[in-house]
Amino acid sequence: MKNILMKIKDSSVVLYSLLIGIVFIFDRSIVGFMISGQQVGKLIVGIGFLATFLFIILRFYNLNLLNLDDYSLSLSILSAIVLTFFISIFLYGTNIFSAYTFRTSSYIWTASILYISLVIFQDINKYKKLIDIFIYPILLIPFVHYIFSTGYYPNFVMDFFIKFSDKFTFNKASDIMMTAISINFVYFKVGKNKYYNLLYLVFSISLLLPLLLLMSRGSFLSAFVFLFGMLIFHRKYLLSNIRKTLSILLIGSITFIASTYNIGDVDFNFNPGFGEQTVQPLNDTIQEIAKKNDTRKAFLSLYFENGRIVSHDNTTNWRLDIWQDVIEDMNNKNILLRGYGYNEIIPVMLDPAAPGRLGRDGLNENVHNYFINILARGGIFQLLLFTLFHLSVLNVWYQKNKNLEILIYFIPVMINSSLDITMEGVQFPFIYYSLLGIFFNFQESHIQKEE
Repeated sequence: MKNILMKIKDSSVVLYSLLIGIVFIFDRSIVGFMISGQQVGKLIVGIGFLATFLFIILRFYNLNLLNLDDYSLSLSILSAIVLTFFISIFLYGTNIFSAYTFRTSSYIWTASILYISLVIFQDINKYKKLIDIFIYPILLIPFVHYIFSTGYYPNFVMDFFIKFSDKFTFNKASDIMMTAISINFVYFKVGKNKYYNLLYLVFSISLLLPLLLLMSRGSFLSAFVFLFGMLIFHRKYLLSNIRKTLSILLIGSITFIASTYNIGDVDFNFNPGFGEQTVQPLNDTIQEIAKKNDTRKAFLSLYFENGRIVSHDNTTNWRLDIWQDVIEDMNNKNILLRGYGYNEIIPVMLDPAAPGRLGRDGLNENVHNYFINILARGGIFQLLLFTLFHLSVLNVWYQKNKNLEILIYFIPVMINSSLDITMEGVQFPFIYYSLLGIFFNFQESHIQKEE
């Protein structure tokens, strides 16, 4: 019996790892993949829903059965969050069995993925061979994203998802960023040599930064904050190994420049008169990329007008308008404490005075802000509980490791989630919570690093 349980455990680790890798590569397209008539994303949310109640029951009866004693506070808070959900269901007469209800409340149920990951990868330090098998192919994924996002997405992959998924989408900037920082954080936990860890970090992020700058300001900022945080956290090593540090910075600089020219689609014009190549200056190319996304305009154009925060940048102003309209509308309707509930589109998204909020296809219902969405659906009290939930998880890390390294991962995720559709979906929170579980299970003694 024990051997059977061990085989089940080993199989679950392998299968879960494969699923994470597949979501890393194909993000939104894979969660729409149909299995027996059901989307993978819906299955993940459904599993999260069932797991939520299982973990809550275990919290109050026999939590030590799964060795999750350290997470009892976070589970208590999650229990309170679920309670606010059912109160809202009661107050608004919402059909709990409606697919729309689960869609709008998915941010609650995906939180339990953290505990699923904690249980499955509980003995991850015993799977050194498995880690060695998975880590190096996974390290290639950021470069696959870069290739896919620069005009080389395979046609057969597109055709596959068009046929078998609810829709095909190219890799989103937020998912590219999430994958890159997750893989780098993992590599720092299992890599044998810190120099190679840092070299990969700077190389991979430098390669992606110009792409992210073009695709999404929020994702660019998040990736940059992650890179900066990792370098600061490992500053002791960098300052004590100047030669290695200079080589890392040199490779990172060359990679950033080459990627910038590639993303900027700059021609290298041959000058027959002098036998030299003339190129557009790097600064001009960066400005050109930034201009396409109005980056500087967005960051520097915030101001107050008639008691509201306004921006000259259209995209930024679009988001600011929605966020402030949500708060004002909830305040006018005296529902700041309980929210709109889960059975309807957030009303301000249908405001006839602000057309275009539903997007070009008319399907966008998201307010592009994780915290505003929680406020809108569950009210101030639920927003407070979710804040406490994340803080309680971070506290577990601090108690175990006596450092704040996890903030280097957490802060970029929250920055991006404050500016885009991330935690309201499936693939982003799936990666976030799954990787958190993996990180928390790693021990610093897993592999002795070569300093």
